[in-house]
Amino acid sequence: MQYITRKGNFDSGHRVMNERMKCFNTHGHTYIFELTFSFESMEQIGYAIDFKEIKRVGCQWIDDILDHGMILNPHDKKLIDVTTDLGGKKWLMSLNGKGNYCNPSVENITKEVFLAMQILFDEQYQNVGLKIHNIKIWETPNCCSTCNKDSISKSEKDNFYKANFEMIDKYAKQKGITEYDDRKN
Repeated sequence: MQYITRKGNFDSGHRVMNERMKCFNTHGHTYIFELTFSFESMEQIGYAIDFKEIKRVGCQWIDDILDHGMILNPHDKKLIDVTTDLGGKKWLMSLNGKGNYCNPSVENITKEVFLAMQILFDEQYQNVGLKIHNIKIWETPNCCSTCNKDSISKSEKDNFYKANFEMIDKYAKQKGITEYDDRKN
């Protein structure tokens, strides 16, 4: 087993509903992420997946869906309404089921990004045994969360897939797979 990691960043706003301290306030972060993949074999060209492919599909999904948007608890109706009224981008958390209470803590955001990467990559790259291994997201320079498949309960995965699989799978299919080996057609 070998591992590769692609780093990136995105800027998003959020708040933690029902928190007694300052994170209850609407605020934003420049999140730094690391997407680490494991693979069992490599293509003849010398890698399982080109880093550009991770950027083109995974990092671009993060940019398209989360960057410069609001990540919200589905119960945060006022922020949802304001974001919608202003035509802003929003992502509603779904680990607890579509529409159910789920705060956009860095821990929960990391789980949802991990599950999205599973949908985007695991099936399409079965030929080399590529799988998302873990994700680390830094919310601040001093605080981060790391998630792997054992970090996510079956119900969280089922809820996320039920709410988002179709949209993310469609995104993956639209992106397709780019062949980087010029010896192949």
